[in-house]
Amino acid sequence: MSIENLGPGDFGRGTKKRLPICFCLDASGSMEGERMECLNEAIQNFVSIMKNNSNASAADVAVVTFGGYVDIDMPFSSLSKQDIPVIESRAHSLTPMGGGISTALDLLELRKAGYKERGIKYYQPWLVLITDGKPEGENAVYEMEEAIRRLNILENDNKLVVFNIAVGDEVDLNTLARTSIKRAAPIRVDEANLNELFQFLGSSSSSVINGTGIQLDPIQEESIDVLPEGMEIDLEKWCL
Repeated sequence: MSIENLGPGDFGRGTKKRLPICFCLDASGSMEGERMECLNEAIQNFVSIMKNNSNASAADVAVVTFGGYVDIDMPFSSLSKQDIPVIESRAHSLTPMGGGISTALDLLELRKAGYKERGIKYYQPWLVLITDGKPEGENAVYEMEEAIRRLNILENDNKLVVFNIAVGDEVDLNTLARTSIKRAAPIRVDEANLNELFQFLGSSSSSVINGTGIQLDPIQEESIDVLPEGMEIDLEKWCL
């Protein structure tokens, strides 16, 4: 596993405000088969929605997976330049969720530092966490508690938007709920409506980068851009 090695051309020449999105995906053995196939299809549909947006270059996306070990499947890249790779599940593997989240947060911090160095403004980063299980493996409890602590601090300071998504009925919902202090309950889906959720996320992120989006990171700009009335990111239908 390697953390980003940023070069001078990594951020391009554009001055558009950016929306960094890090997908933190469960690739453990329980995701094998139809569940992973549906997740990959949903992600690719998300990419299609974003690429149909004339401002797609403003969306920077990374993918972190956790299943037996943590890996960076895709370092941060503009969706106008790179497709998200197909995610493979790892048979008979455990779920180091805390380590995956911490790696995702490290990537987001590096990306934000790069923006600041180049004077690029950005919207609140998104972390999209998807799992069908519970933290497992060596030091799993400690790593998860540390990840939750970091998530809660960032969310409380309006420096991160967390989408904590449970797939299926075997998720540790109590632990997953603690990954967000601003969401009343985790977002719950099954294979059948993963695609619908990702279409919603794609449309919502397009609204953000088109300038009608949620607030900028407060470190970057004191004023706040808010979605027009009726365009809030409302996930209540999935928070059961």
